[in-house]
Amino acid sequence: MARREEWQEQVKLCLLLDKWLDPACTFWTATDPVAPSPTSGAMRKKRGVKPGVPDVLVWYRGKSITIELKSRRGQCSPSQRLAREALLRAGARWWVAKTARAAMWALRKSDVPFRTIVHEDGTLECWQQPELPAWEVPKRNPHERRPRAPDWEPEAAAEFAELAAAAAAA
Repeated sequence: MARREEWQEQVKLCLLLDKWLDPACTFWTATDPVAPSPTSGAMRKKRGVKPGVPDVLVWYRGKSITIELKSRRGQCSPSQRLAREALLRAGARWWVAKTARAAMWALRKSDVPFRTIVHEDGTLECWQQPELPAWEVPKRNPHERRPRAPDWEPEAAAEFAELAAAAAAA
């Protein structure tokens, strides 16, 4: 359940980043550090793939922002904590987020601007920073305490379907 929940949030975040980040000044990518087999893992290690690399990497005009997505009950592993320390020493910003909208909130707090979308009828659409419950506010330190998240609710699947439909229509 937790992996599926995390995967759904990663897909939601992908749709949001494609919609709101300006490719003229921002680049982002997701990572996929989980090796499908021991042989593949050994090959990745030989090529220098580091354990604990965050799920999403964003560059905006010389700034590096990294986001580790976790399920509502997920916690950072020891290798993710070590990667965080190395990234901070290198000057990157590091966040852990429980939802796609929390990841967007972290990017806004990292001074990454979002596009304004002008629709055919002349109306403007701007990303609105949501009010986040305390459990959902992204953290810069995995040791920061937050209230527990409520159990995962099926409405998340409806939100996912809505974002996917909007992306397909675009």
